[in-house]
Amino acid sequence: MDPADVDRHVTDIWNTVLGVGPDEAGATFGELGGTALAALRMAARIEDRLGVAVEPAVLLCDGTLDALLGQVRSRASAEMRPPRRRCGNQQQILRGDGP
Repeated sequence: MDPADVDRHVTDIWNTVLGVGPDEAGATFGELGGTALAALRMAARIEDRLGVAVEPAVLLCDGTLDALLGQVRSRASAEMRPPRRRCGNQQQILRGDGP
């Protein structure tokens, strides 16, 4: 997924869950009234929409939109890496048709 799309989705989720607008992007999760339940909701929505698991603790400890974006970007790019190559015999064993 394009990093700009990731940012757009995460920012939309942040604004929706916290009920804020873009002018409050510099405030922390706690300053915006974020709770543990809101952190769980946000993490679940990000995983549903982007397929990226995030730690709600990021919101509760360093709860800024930038910190959240950093975590989602790094995990999204890590999950987009090509799979590791396996040698032929190992591939057969994994499929169940090997020796």
